[in-house]
Amino acid sequence: MKQYTLNRKTYKDVKRMDHQQMDAFCKNLYKAGHADGMKDAEGLTENEVREVILGVKGIGPKKAEDIVNALTAVQRERS
Repeated sequence: MKQYTLNRKTYKDVKRMDHQQMDAFCKNLYKAGHADGMKDAEGLTENEVREVILGVKGIGPKKAEDIVNALTAVQRERS
């Protein structure tokens, strides 16, 4: 994870900003942080999910496949 460091120049620039400039600065900072967070966030692969589900008593290969397909469909809708 990349850590944001506020340098003296940026600090002085922020102090001189009006409302709109500060709003744009904050939005850009948020977007950069969100993008870094999304890159760093790791999810489970389909095979890992399938293995975990198959480890649950009472769930067989067919039901596990249905669950994995449903989760995959939701992930596609979100992205």
